[in-house]
Amino acid sequence: MTQCLDKGQILHAEPPTLQDPILRLTYVPSPPSFTIRDVISAITSSNSPPFRVMIHKPPSLEDRARLVQAKERRSLLHRLIFSLIVAIPTFIIGVVFMDLVSSKNPIRNFFMEPMWIGNVSRVQWSLFFLATPVMFYSAGGFHMRSLKELHALWRRGSRVPVWRRFLRFGSMNLLVCTSIPHLFTW
Repeated sequence: MTQCLDKGQILHAEPPTLQDPILRLTYVPSPPSFTIRDVISAITSSNSPPFRVMIHKPPSLEDRARLVQAKERRSLLHRLIFSLIVAIPTFIIGVVFMDLVSSKNPIRNFFMEPMWIGNVSRVQWSLFFLATPVMFYSAGGFHMRSLKELHALWRRGSRVPVWRRFLRFGSMNLLVCTSIPHLFTW
């Protein structure tokens, strides 16, 4: 590195630290006598300690958008898989045992007996316990987005006139957010 510094063309160099292992330097290139390749070769030729040199290119806006989209897709996939896993026992308890199994079956009779309070059967309690995490985890993205949309539309200081707020009111997120609790209560 000293041979590059001797040329006097490196204007500023920030040494790397353990928290930020990137060497930032500002230089004035003068091809063919002094280029970034000269700086890289000088750093790699130093043997105490040996360095691996790469030119750091910060992620672009498109790269960051791709990462956010991939994270959102993974989140949706996890929620879908969770919903499908919960749908299997829900189908078995709610459809198979209640409609397709004989009324003389002891397992069906066990599920039909009331439990805890009043005349609420074990089937209804088990379906309630299976549906609750789906309601709040799997549909949580719709709930959060609809609340953010409502807050953005109706917040104090919004430039949208009140009469236009009622015309622009609602989205697919709000539709799903209102239909899921409706189905949940049934």
